[in-house]
Amino acid sequence: MKTNKEILVAMYEAFSIGNIPYILDTVSENFIWTDSSDPSLVPHGGTYHGKNEFGQFFQNLVNSVDTTLFEVDKYIADGDTVAAYGKHRVIAKKTGKESLIEWVMVWIFENGRPVKGKNYYDTRHHTTIFA
Repeated sequence: MKTNKEILVAMYEAFSIGNIPYILDTVSENFIWTDSSDPSLVPHGGTYHGKNEFGQFFQNLVNSVDTTLFEVDKYIADGDTVAAYGKHRVIAKKTGKESLIEWVMVWIFENGRPVKGKNYYDTRHHTTIFA
């Protein structure tokens, strides 16, 4: 059986190659994802409840930005909580503006499945690429 950290590493590897179905298969049915950005300003911002809405988060992300860099620098695991931090460079499709985000994502696990996740980053800077 994989550790929570190993599960998260596999999820980020899946994201880096565009394997979103793997991620959705991994999270719990009632998974809650929060992207810290204001959804009225950033297409993928806000809170998403359940696998279907989490899938919509990825669709909103893909529809609004092109990823030019996604890198995880470190994982920190403590029981049912795993945090990761890294960098994500995107270009807004609507404006052509670029943002390099340094992020921290915190994931909560129950019985080997992510049940909650939240992304923390400089939302003020990121918001500017959409206007």
